[in-house]
Amino acid sequence: MEATNRFVILLILVLFASAPAQSANQPTAAQISSTHSASCLVKITFDPLVLSLDSITIDYLLHSTSVGGRVVREILDITPDQVSEIFIIETLGGASGRALTEPSMRRATPTGMNEYEYEMMKERERVGREYAASTSPPGSSRRTSATTAIPPNSAAEQTILLKLQVNLPENAKPAAEEFMYALVDSLRSTLVKVFEDYKLRYESQLKLAEQEATRAETDLREKQKTLREISRSRVLDHDQILADIYRLRQEVQTARMSQASNQVIIDATTKRISEIQIKITEHLENDAISIEQQKIIDLIGKLLVEAEKQAKAGTITASQVDEIKERLARERIAKATRRESLSNSIGGNLIESLNKELADRLIQETQQEASLTSLEKQQVEAEALLAKADDYELLSLKSDMAKQSLQESILWRDRTSRQIRLLQSPMVSILGGE
Repeated sequence: MEATNRFVILLILVLFASAPAQSANQPTAAQISSTHSASCLVKITFDPLVLSLDSITIDYLLHSTSVGGRVVREILDITPDQVSEIFIIETLGGASGRALTEPSMRRATPTGMNEYEYEMMKERERVGREYAASTSPPGSSRRTSATTAIPPNSAAEQTILLKLQVNLPENAKPAAEEFMYALVDSLRSTLVKVFEDYKLRYESQLKLAEQEATRAETDLREKQKTLREISRSRVLDHDQILADIYRLRQEVQTARMSQASNQVIIDATTKRISEIQIKITEHLENDAISIEQQKIIDLIGKLLVEAEKQAKAGTITASQVDEIKERLARERIAKATRRESLSNSIGGNLIESLNKELADRLIQETQQEASLTSLEKQQVEAEALLAKADDYELLSLKSDMAKQSLQESILWRDRTSRQIRLLQSPMVSILGGE
């Protein structure tokens, strides 16, 4: 009943705004039919989800001052308060009796209707049946109730058959047929106006749905672009980045400890080499044999200088000078052998191996420094990625919501568009007149 009341209120508003209707079948003023009675069958086809029509609603409309009353005033030139005495209607089928379904709307999938539209049609039938159940008086049967809008198992489009009987009083203009046609035209224009308002509301919803779909698509594209800029084709897994940071910190700590240990060994090796060299120098400086050998070398060196002078003067031969040179060389070799032997006896033979180890350690230190620098750089990058991952995770959530919003708006738009295509304008036609 609530839906019926809303429909009646809407009809009243439309009636006050509608213009006078002129019947295409109505004769001109010069061709008045001179009839005081007329009757016909009126077929009303409507969409129950758009117009909640039944015999009570139609009777109210036809006898209202905005429909019947206006036609009485315009056609018959009598007061509108006599409209209730001029004509009567009798429901023959449809809303107050058996359902009359249109052949084109049978339950088999119609030609040209896709599966979705057919499902929409069945959904409209289901809603119609629920409406019929809600408008039936308690304890009444839906087959006999005058307020039953959609009987069980009926199609979405419904039909009501009415018998319209016009009986004019003697004081009225003899234009029963003109009045009958004008009355049907007025009902038709009223119902069409209600349908157009209903359709306009759906079209407004479609416009809103299209705007929402456009807005949701733009929002989703912007968020997806931002996500790509943040990730730069990298996987920003929050847990994985935390694990990488922990691993890098461990590796940095291990590298620093290894570097410190290696530096201790380098310092110790350098110190050891320095100590051996100092000890060797002290022993060589205090070695008596080496001192005497140096004296002999110095003496032979002086003899060599004198011999070279005498050889230039021609007092001695060149072979004699060579003998002195050979002796000087033997003494120098002897001294070097002595120094080497003495050096080896106090650890000089370790210097070479220590120098080799020191060189290896220095190379290793350079490699460790490069590795530590790389690890620290990776750690800084990972910590920066962690901040990006937080932003990425939050934006991903918003992106999923934007995607869902887009899906819902597209579904809303498509459903509204299909609903508009499925809307059927009401038809009011006269099947025959007497």
